[in-house]
Amino acid sequence: MLRLAGILCLTMVLSGCAVAYTFVNSEGKLDRLSPSMSKDQVVTNIGKPDLVLRDDGRVTVWQYNLNASRQWLYELSLCPVSVFVGGCVFYPFTNWVATNQREHPVHLILINDQLCVWGPPLALLQKRKGCTGASVITDVVPNAQNREIYPATAGYGPINSETIDQYRSMAVMTFADAPNAPGTGAKVSAIVTNLLLDLDIAIVERAKLAQVFEEQVVQLKYSDEAHALRIGKIAGAKAIVVGEVQQWESTEPDKTAKVSLTLRMIDVETGQLLFDGDGHSNDPISATPDNLARLIAHRIITRFGIKAGIIGTGRIGVIWDWREWPSSHAYLVQEISNGSPADKAGLKVGDAVIACNHVPFDSIQTERQAKRTCQIDAGQPLPLEILRGDQRLDLQPIAERRPGI
Repeated sequence: MLRLAGILCLTMVLSGCAVAYTFVNSEGKLDRLSPSMSKDQVVTNIGKPDLVLRDDGRVTVWQYNLNASRQWLYELSLCPVSVFVGGCVFYPFTNWVATNQREHPVHLILINDQLCVWGPPLALLQKRKGCTGASVITDVVPNAQNREIYPATAGYGPINSETIDQYRSMAVMTFADAPNAPGTGAKVSAIVTNLLLDLDIAIVERAKLAQVFEEQVVQLKYSDEAHALRIGKIAGAKAIVVGEVQQWESTEPDKTAKVSLTLRMIDVETGQLLFDGDGHSNDPISATPDNLARLIAHRIITRFGIKAGIIGTGRIGVIWDWREWPSSHAYLVQEISNGSPADKAGLKVGDAVIACNHVPFDSIQTERQAKRTCQIDAGQPLPLEILRGDQRLDLQPIAERRPGI
């Protein structure tokens, strides 16, 4: 009897472990935060982050995975059942049986080691503008006659070559318009969609998204996390892309433009931020807003492609088209930039590239695999096997660095 009583007492003590965990790890501890707290004060009040999404010396983005404020009550009520499977002892049982009680991500943005804003990832899209509007520095390149100014871009997040295959399909939501510039969000979201398609990411069709909107009878707002994630999930996407155009200006007669935009990729199941990109021009640039937005979006998506392991940091200056035949695959060269590594190496329009990095394309099944096979970092040679009529040639252009990274 004494042994049985001891076991029962020990079980009761241990069963409180998960209840205590959900209480300590509650989102209620965010109430201890206040604006302008130092980084050390944040750690003292709520502990170290679960994940560092960005830390460039100026802008820091931390992620905490927290439980709902009252989750410990659910855990306590389920203890009589969950103790038999170890739920109350080792880990919150509600993380397994109640999807609305699972840990969810909360992001904190610090500028120069001082807390600026915090909250769910999508809810920060509006608030973060005040924090990160000048979070990156414009690249200034001296020119012989004047100085040429380029937009600055940045991209961070945990997405990598090992996890990208989990997100074979994405849904690009319509971005929020810039102030006094209606329609700019739709323009940028269309640009981002095309750039992701170029990386061989499957995109949920707009018609399907529209159908889901209608069936759900909701007005989707980019800052409404619950609706955005639900719509993306129902539409069959593994991740959603949301964003906003923060600035869209043009001046006459100088014909210069200033554009600023931001985008985020988020896992529809967990709400985890996968990639956070932004770009802007501090000074007016000689371009139309449309072309400047396309350039900024291209550089942001390029950073995403590099982080995801789809492309490398180098390029050879060629546009080629992936072709699949019953017995062979190849890249057909469509355009070559003058003075590019491909041009210098002797590549010509019309050439058929049948192997990359000594890997024949006959063994490649998809264009995504081909892109990974041909990815190269700046300064490295890219061995190519070429079919030019009846000739087989071996060329090795030396990759140059992609601009803006």
